[in-house]
Amino acid sequence: MDKIGKIVLVPLVAGLFLGAFVQQALAGPAIRMPNNVGWLQINYEMQLFGQWRDNGSGPDGTDSTTDIYFRRNRLSFRGMMNEKYGFYTALEFQGDRYIGAINTWETPVNDFFVLDAFFMANYSDAFNLRAGLTKDPLVREHNVGCFFPLSLDRSLFVYTSIPRVSRDFGVVLWGNFMDQKMQYKVAAMEGIDSTNQAGSTLRYTGRVHYSFWDPENLPLYFSTYLGEKKVLTVGAGYQFELDAAYGNQALSTLETDYQAWTVDLFAEYPTEAAGTFTFGAAYLDSDFDDAYLSGDPSPESIGIDGQKNGYYFKAGYLLPNKLGPGQVQFFGRYENWSFANLGGVEDQEIDWYSLGINYYLNGQDMRLTFEYAVNDFDKEDPADPATDDFDTATVMFQFRF
Repeated sequence: MDKIGKIVLVPLVAGLFLGAFVQQALAGPAIRMPNNVGWLQINYEMQLFGQWRDNGSGPDGTDSTTDIYFRRNRLSFRGMMNEKYGFYTALEFQGDRYIGAINTWETPVNDFFVLDAFFMANYSDAFNLRAGLTKDPLVREHNVGCFFPLSLDRSLFVYTSIPRVSRDFGVVLWGNFMDQKMQYKVAAMEGIDSTNQAGSTLRYTGRVHYSFWDPENLPLYFSTYLGEKKVLTVGAGYQFELDAAYGNQALSTLETDYQAWTVDLFAEYPTEAAGTFTFGAAYLDSDFDDAYLSGDPSPESIGIDGQKNGYYFKAGYLLPNKLGPGQVQFFGRYENWSFANLGGVEDQEIDWYSLGINYYLNGQDMRLTFEYAVNDFDKEDPADPATDDFDTATVMFQFRF
């Protein structure tokens, strides 16, 4: 599709989404147990993307690509048998998808899987437990709720080397201290699966944050509170896994360890007259002892989620809500990442920019987003279309019930 087609596609998809779904979204129903103590809640949540990218199709990969798919399409169940013990599980179906973070696929990705499945024990504000398949706790962006990002989505590049969509099997302990200003998370999880792992070891993680203003006391984060809280939070985390990968997978030699560390900052300042200002930033360093230099490293140590370091900045401005029931928020994001080996190119670097707008029809329960993003590779190979710079335009409709 040419640029004229893009100009037509974006407002058309936006109009269809807006016209079809302007209705009141309600919270998921809660079913009380016979003892009137326990309960079960069922939720449906979806993000439908209409997306255009200026490459990836045609015989030489330079023609534009359009796609409509579910970025997230989730049915979840949350239950508590009493005040302390409960569970959460979520099923995800994403549908055919041709456009990825930095590439397009000739054969679409079509995923249906169990996203989360964990037991919860809430003993006190200072000590809580999750056991099962749950989020890796290292990076703040991982732990921003999937339906609460500031921009279209969370960072595309900040994930670590876990082959389960930022989830892993294990145990996470977490809690709050100092009037809920300080939160900790510690975890022991499976890490890299045994196929490519040099040794059968667990991955250990520690994370802590401190909130100077209103506390962020939940196990998940928000990227915007839509002016409901005044937040200034700094956080840091460290993670390691011994014998995580092979430097030479074919010979099962050159065992390498994995370690990663991160620091982050989030702030949101609401004002009655001037609107709400939001800012976030983070740095992540993920290291596999330079396994990529060995010739045939385990795939987890290279690529978009392998050895790398980089950072992002994001900012938003929520207009004062004086124009009606909806809320309008402008946002922008800049990221810079250096990869040990990305798409077969050693020491590749990416600069990524985006600008967009959120229109909240009913808070985060019903939201319409437009984003335009630019991906700039430092090393381009004329013979490899996968290293060409590209632009992406996306319209998203979000609905939660």
